[in-house]
Amino acid sequence: GTSPSQRLAGALAGTTYQRRGTQAGATQQKFDTTQSYKKSIPQLNTGFAKRGLQDSGLRERAMADLAAQFARQRATEEDALTQALFQLSLQDLGSFGTYMGGRFEDALGGFTSRAQMAAKIREAMT
Repeated sequence: GTSPSQRLAGALAGTTYQRRGTQAGATQQKFDTTQSYKKSIPQLNTGFAKRGLQDSGLRERAMADLAAQFARQRATEEDALTQALFQLSLQDLGSFGTYMGGRFEDALGGFTSRAQMAAKIREAMT
């Protein structure tokens, strides 16, 4: 079997791997969202210019809406990353709790068996 230390190391290595994957995915999502926003601005400007509305308040309103949509998307992505990292941290804490519980149980079992042995020795001596 594996020792408690090996199980803990394996669990922590797993969450570290997941954490790196989560962060890499979030970085890619952030890049994709930013690229999409950058591509949308010229398209929006071209659309208004074709209609002769490049200096209108409608264009400014559309730009503000686009920026607000981008900000909401980024906030949602950041929230998802924070939640995922929080869940991984909870998994780490659970792994540490399991490890420490096992160590405490081993120590307590050792003390209990020693106390039982001492009682048997005292009984045999009398």
